[in-house]
Amino acid sequence: MATAQQQSQDVHRLAREGNASLLRMALEQNPDLVTSIDQDARTPLQNALSALPPSVGCVEACLDAFNNLADGGFGERARTKVLENPDGVGNTAVLAAASTGNLEIVKLLIGAGADVHATNEKGVTALHYAASKGHVSIGRLLISKGADINTRDRASQLPLHRAATTGSLPFIHLILASRSPSKPEKPRLNLSDRAGNTPLHLAIESGHAEAAVALIEAGADRDKGDADGVRPEEMEGVGGTEAKRVREYIVQRCGPLSS
Repeated sequence: MATAQQQSQDVHRLAREGNASLLRMALEQNPDLVTSIDQDARTPLQNALSALPPSVGCVEACLDAFNNLADGGFGERARTKVLENPDGVGNTAVLAAASTGNLEIVKLLIGAGADVHATNEKGVTALHYAASKGHVSIGRLLISKGADINTRDRASQLPLHRAATTGSLPFIHLILASRSPSKPEKPRLNLSDRAGNTPLHLAIESGHAEAAVALIEAGADRDKGDADGVRPEEMEGVGGTEAKRVREYIVQRCGPLSS
């Protein structure tokens, strides 16, 4: 008969492998294993998210295991322990799921009670991850469930900074059309991060002309300097022909920069 340690190792392995049927069987035999933590500080649920691709079936098996716990798992410590467990870098399950881009899993986790406001060690939220990866459907879901578009990570970056850096125009439009549950409600277009960069600085620096124009048309301040007083359109950016093209496109769409 397998020891408790062996049983725990087995459920984590099955989750990582995406073996939903065997994981479900193991958790039906011993539901308490759903709360076990491996050497990487992950629950079986979090390991299911590391499978390639992330396993919806394994996630469902873990969430269903709550129902077989002695207290039913509803609103009690076991459910919170699993859903909000921080892994080695502080990511909870919903943060990891938002990063993978699996909308179905994010829906399952939120439906089970996952906290959309959770942050990791760097202050990053699920919405930051979705913005970085351009996962618009996940971003829309998170915002509809109360995620704050104006929340800052420890680098003082908003999700808008992340979307501007990657040039995700659909995600930028999503944020511009959304409201924060706290004051100020409108997107903070001109907030500087720890390096003094606004979202407009980052869009131009990364060579995303369309993203820069979208920000300017929404009210981004073209004259606000970074920590060195450099305005967005004065940045060297990606350099050479590409940087010139970005500046020319902005002038064409928005007019010249004031002297």
